[in-house]
Amino acid sequence: MKQPVFIVRPFVTGDVTELALVFHLSVNQGAVSHYSQQERAAWSPNLRSDEVWLERLSGTLTWVAEANQQIIGFINLKKPCDFKGDSNIDIEQAIAGSLAHAEVDCLFTHPEFVGVGVAKALYRELERKALILGIKQLTVQASYLAKPVLERFGFQTIKQNSHNKGNQVLVNFSMVKQLYQLH
Repeated sequence: MKQPVFIVRPFVTGDVTELALVFHLSVNQGAVSHYSQQERAAWSPNLRSDEVWLERLSGTLTWVAEANQQIIGFINLKKPCDFKGDSNIDIEQAIAGSLAHAEVDCLFTHPEFVGVGVAKALYRELERKALILGIKQLTVQASYLAKPVLERFGFQTIKQNSHNKGNQVLVNFSMVKQLYQLH
């Protein structure tokens, strides 16, 4: 595949329908080598609504990769679990105020754009922002598919997890990366 020209930019609500499609296709087509048809159907049985995705992304910092006016990937950073502040506080203020850790919630690439640097570009933008915010540690619950990608970015596996989803057991991995501030 020819290297596509794409940009990474902040998510806007108008991206949500395409973002939902990227997720669904990534699970149902991109994860074929790692998850059975039954597991993939349990993970993403159908395209989730815009409302479901807007709720999930609420309170996160989210970036999309875009090529030819098409969303081809996305990543998001959740505020730290230990943040107990006002829910009306801006996510950047919440993360910057905690200086502890934050979770990479989603990293998905459209199956037609896997292996051309989309996940790498998205992750670099997230880590750049995390460093600016003073985050010291990133955590993630990675799929079989995402695990080797995140290992290349410096994440270490802490443990393997099993989650019941419908009548299937889905496996993922708790991973962590220490971020170091350059002074």
